[in-house]
Amino acid sequence: MSKKLWYSAGVMAILVVTALVGKAQGSGQCFPANTCTEGPAMAQAQGQGNAAPALPPGGPPDSYPTPPAGMVQGPVLYKLDDAYLEWPLSPADKAYGSIDGKHIHQYVEDLTAISRKYRDDGHPQFWGRIIGTSAHAEAEQWLMDKFNKIGLTDVHLQPFDLPPQWMPQSWDITATGQGKTLHLVATEPAYQTTGTTGDGLDLQAVYAGTGSEADFVGKDVRGKAVFIFSMPFQSSYRRMDSAEGATRIAQEHGAAAVFVIVGLPGNFKEQFYPTPTTVPTFEVGMDDGYAMRQLIGQSPADNPPHVKVRLDIQMVPNLKTGTVWGTLPGATDETIYIMAHLDGWFESGTDNASGVATMVGLAEYFAKIPKAKRRRTIVFFGATGHHNGMNVTGTWVVAHRDELFAKTALLLNCEHTSTVQTYMFGEALRQANTNTALMWYAGGPRRPKLEDIAVKAFHDMGVVTYATPELSSPPGEMGGMWPYVPSVGASDYNTYFHSDQESADKVPWTGLQEITRAFAKIIDGVNTLDLTDLQRPPEPPRGAPAPVAAPRTTGQQ
Repeated sequence: MSKKLWYSAGVMAILVVTALVGKAQGSGQCFPANTCTEGPAMAQAQGQGNAAPALPPGGPPDSYPTPPAGMVQGPVLYKLDDAYLEWPLSPADKAYGSIDGKHIHQYVEDLTAISRKYRDDGHPQFWGRIIGTSAHAEAEQWLMDKFNKIGLTDVHLQPFDLPPQWMPQSWDITATGQGKTLHLVATEPAYQTTGTTGDGLDLQAVYAGTGSEADFVGKDVRGKAVFIFSMPFQSSYRRMDSAEGATRIAQEHGAAAVFVIVGLPGNFKEQFYPTPTTVPTFEVGMDDGYAMRQLIGQSPADNPPHVKVRLDIQMVPNLKTGTVWGTLPGATDETIYIMAHLDGWFESGTDNASGVATMVGLAEYFAKIPKAKRRRTIVFFGATGHHNGMNVTGTWVVAHRDELFAKTALLLNCEHTSTVQTYMFGEALRQANTNTALMWYAGGPRRPKLEDIAVKAFHDMGVVTYATPELSSPPGEMGGMWPYVPSVGASDYNTYFHSDQESADKVPWTGLQEITRAFAKIIDGVNTLDLTDLQRPPEPPRGAPAPVAAPRTTGQQ
């Protein structure tokens, strides 16, 4: 057979095999034979997909390299930032064209740069715009400067004292076995987890599947470091281990430390919310987790690998935080509140630089409208945040709700407002040239006029949503406020949520543009309604039965 025919046959074989096999690891089917390897697929740059394997010009098919999991991808043909799909405005909405997503995106870049500066100033492991840190204070000042430049009045910082804050100073996870040493670099302690003392812990390592009760049958994990695998349910916000209580189960069986391997391709570092454990508990990136699993699997039972764990935690006293306020006076003393929280782990491009950028974009837009044409006074506030479990601003607002919300037509929460659409195919994350769908809430069934306004605005501005709104606000900064005030929020809990991959390039400018325009149109729509159309008695607690309205088609023409 000619080389040309061999080459053509090889290409066809790769395409067919890729479609049939998907992920070879763990399937028991490998093409060609003896080519399956333990561990992640071929290395790839984040967002670029798997590199296409080089095909030799000739030779028999079994000399061709095994393709990576998923499809064989070609070279990158365009930059996503230049190719995001932009929703066109109708002639009736042309006034919102002054809201420019590329301009707003610069604010995302500003805020993520604040986080990186904090990291580079001596905080290489636990970093971000974390409440109580200099980075959070810098974000507060940045927002005040923006409010003043826009021309808001009564711009000020409302300070709060913090109780001692959980602050990991450093940590190190090193595994040894079979003459090998693994430094697990993609690890992050779960928030408020227990630290170690002295020289730390030296523990035998065991693997316990997904951490269910079934995985511990016949397995003695007492006094050992337990590694479990967890699939994220879209993001680290909710995972298999958190849904099923795997870390708790591991500790109940005697684990002295727990490591959760998150099944996202690559080597993500992710900050978990607190886990129900009192032993050191860590997130582990998939690459490091697979390497650790392989070391455990290849070691004989009488000579298992060991893990040394060191985690230095300090409870830092005398820290402060604050809420940033600014007001845009309107024609009446009735109010609209617009909020976004300032804190975030790592660069926190989506959570919540995107939301803060959206809020600033709204301030810029409405500040250019003459006061006489602004029916209501708009109060903007940068909330402290909630990643430390306190929600200082929210607690204060709820305590003062009667005075704040007596004449309030709307509370608008800007949170996780734009994320690049990302798909997991095989062992690759692939980004598309659009943004993700948003969970949304618009006052609930007891405020049908507000829901109709929101549905039409989202539709007209190209915001991707679900047909099923939430019956309460999506989880986040507005969690304690929504029962007491007409509220609108739209959020996404994305693949990169709370991870070191949550950079500014994960925030499409088109998504910022669409949601900011939609929020502006919602505000304009609300200003056509009286307070009696909007205000209601407090909603039932989250999770309690609520009335359900029939589907409506407003805005879908």
